[in-house]
Amino acid sequence: MRLVSKLLRHCTRPATTKALTTAFLPRSADHNALRGAWSPGAQAPRHLCVPAAAAASDSPAAATTSGAMSGPSLIVESDWDQLGTHLAAYDEQREAIIKRCRDMQKLGKQAVYTLHRGETSKAADQLAKAEAIAREMLPALAKYPALRQGSYAAAVEEYAEAMAFAVFLKEGRLIRSDELPLAEPEEYLGGVLDFTGELNRYAIARATVRDKAAVQRCRDLVDAIMGRFLKFDLRNGALRKKYDALKYTLKKMESTLYELSLTEAMGFKMASEGAMDPEGAPGGGEGADEE
Repeated sequence: MRLVSKLLRHCTRPATTKALTTAFLPRSADHNALRGAWSPGAQAPRHLCVPAAAAASDSPAAATTSGAMSGPSLIVESDWDQLGTHLAAYDEQREAIIKRCRDMQKLGKQAVYTLHRGETSKAADQLAKAEAIAREMLPALAKYPALRQGSYAAAVEEYAEAMAFAVFLKEGRLIRSDELPLAEPEEYLGGVLDFTGELNRYAIARATVRDKAAVQRCRDLVDAIMGRFLKFDLRNGALRKKYDALKYTLKKMESTLYELSLTEAMGFKMASEGAMDPEGAPGGGEGADEE
């Protein structure tokens, strides 16, 4: 035990530590420098020092950064400039189309109102102006097809509704889709469904003057339109909502026609009773007085 303690004290002496270091270090040209580095506070030789800047440049992160700075640009600025120009032009055309569609839709509504009042020539002028506005916007829509949905489609449906009403009043039939080249199929169908609402208003107006034949024609046309729509498989959307309202329009027309028929029947009955000769009544006439 005493021998172990002596050996430990001997190994911890500075002279012994230096001797052990010298024994285990490799013999090289830098032997003295490396041996000095073991002593506390010793400074490494000048030729072994590496500058901080050089050490930083040798790191992987520094190599990546320098490569990114010297390589191609991450974003092509000219490409993004073109995208910005496209968006600006699109927004400008969109605002212009919305404004013109508002004018077109207003003319369509005015034409429907004018037709209800029987002013067909004035309505024809209004419809011609609406068609001119629609054709005016076609070049912009060809360049930006997405602009057709929304305001333009609604304006075309209004125009189709007014044209359908005008053709019915003139010829008593439904306008064909090829007679409305400006309207897409869904826009044509939407206009036809809107037209049935105006047809209901027209039927009520004719019923007030006891024009049963006109009410019957309106009802028959709406029933025929209903039969054609039943064959379509419509998805949920604006067109489906308008179609759902069609059955209520047909029901209103049938109720109007039924009430008109009752009124007509009651009128005939009252007229027949009033036309009876009092002399033909039992116990009446001059013969009764003579008795």
